[in-house]
Amino acid sequence: MKRVSFKHQRPAVAIDLVLFGVVDGSLHVLVGKRADGPHLGKTCLPGTYLREHEDASAACARKIASIGLAHTYLEQLYTFTEPKRDPRERVVSIAYYGLIPTPSIWPQGDTKVDQLMWLKPARASRERWAFDHREILARAVERLQAKVHYAPISAHLLSHAFTLGELASVYQAILGRKIDLSNFRRDLLKQELVRPVGRKAVRGPVAVTYRWVRKDSDPFLLSLG
Repeated sequence: MKRVSFKHQRPAVAIDLVLFGVVDGSLHVLVGKRADGPHLGKTCLPGTYLREHEDASAACARKIASIGLAHTYLEQLYTFTEPKRDPRERVVSIAYYGLIPTPSIWPQGDTKVDQLMWLKPARASRERWAFDHREILARAVERLQAKVHYAPISAHLLSHAFTLGELASVYQAILGRKIDLSNFRRDLLKQELVRPVGRKAVRGPVAVTYRWVRKDSDPFLLSLG
């Protein structure tokens, strides 16, 4: 079979990950510090290069597993193609954002990125960032905050049956503000987005626990004012 000759230079393809979790009632994102050049010591997102015989989803799964985490939701965010985003060579980055239901306090770094830690996005945005990772983070936060209005992704941050109060806390953590709890409860039940599955004691009284009924592809609309 004749070998194909490419006339145009092929850029490297990288995967950058924006991994969110809820820690102590607040939204956090996993970031690290560059352990190697370029941008030594600057804050960055975990990522990897796409290997020759894997697709982007497989690269994401490989990288998340190498950190020592497990995700329950992963979505492609955007492709970043600015020619000089990496000073070493032409690198196209496919960014994803994912949800981690039980964030690890001590995720594992590697020879390229170490000192992995969970930071609030507002705190992380004030860091000295490598590459265009500040822009990637900002776009991911914007996408996540918009999507919770019409897709059941917030439940991916809960690894168990939840009370409506616990679910509301996740929404408030993502949005960074209080929501109208009566409207929230009304919308969930009226649109049959959740179903009761049991009961558990919550600080004294027994509360009903729920699970989502809708799939990720089923649209709805929540009033989160």
